[in-house]
Amino acid sequence: MFRMHIPHGFEGQVHFIIPRHFLHQVENHPLLHALLPTDIGWFPQARYHYRDRPNGAPENILIYCVAGRGWARVGEKTYKLRPGNALMIPAGEPHIYSASLDDPWSIHWFHFRGETAYQYIQQVKPQQYVIPIHPKAHRPIIETFEECYDALANDFNMRQMVFCALAINRVLAWTFFANPDFEPDEPAMPRAIDRALSFMRENLYDRPSLAEMAQYTGLSVSHFSYLFKAHMGAPPMDYFIKLKMQYACHLLETTDMPIKDIALQLAYEDPYYFSRLFRKAMGASPAKYRESGL
Repeated sequence: MFRMHIPHGFEGQVHFIIPRHFLHQVENHPLLHALLPTDIGWFPQARYHYRDRPNGAPENILIYCVAGRGWARVGEKTYKLRPGNALMIPAGEPHIYSASLDDPWSIHWFHFRGETAYQYIQQVKPQQYVIPIHPKAHRPIIETFEECYDALANDFNMRQMVFCALAINRVLAWTFFANPDFEPDEPAMPRAIDRALSFMRENLYDRPSLAEMAQYTGLSVSHFSYLFKAHMGAPPMDYFIKLKMQYACHLLETTDMPIKDIALQLAYEDPYYFSRLFRKAMGASPAKYRESGL
């Protein structure tokens, strides 16, 4: 029997796809680099809703079913979804999902990426991608989705994107950490990574080498680099420079310090080299960043 398939286009829906050129412009902002929403929406009574991504999606996906029913196959496992179920789909994981024909679901959903996205995905036990949502967490999650829809209703700008990124963090916080019906699978952060992060924060005003960082953790350079990237999503020196540039943003926003003095405070004697690093990390020069209030 023929079955209609519809990816989107449902009466009463809310659907925002953030323009990719705009995402590219803003994704290095310190409040967006860690967690960036790329698409978000509300599909009520989404009869015939169906998506098949044999190679997965480039972003992680969270779907929250609030009414009706549906199903999903993620990897090799099939899940049934009903009201009060959230589905987490990791980036790159092959999947299919569909609303029930007889009782189609109503879902809030968003796609997201970023360095902290990996940490959220790590909370989910392998092949246990359906998360029950306790009534205590339901209302805050719904309200936060609705706040995002209101924020994005008129246009896309930096303020709206930062608001939505922080709001998405709140949805994930309620899903994983304030949800009595969910027990996170919390792999302990290796002590070496904790030590490395502390070392970085304590040495923002210096320029330690990768070898010095590895030595502080007690690991070889190669093992330290592999472990750090696996847990933090970026090589250690890239992550350290990002921390420095985030602190530079703070100084640009909250002080009148000349840019050359900010560079010196972060152990860059050459302000032009500092500016190049800043532009690469933030997508704008320090002067432009200060002037525009990015």
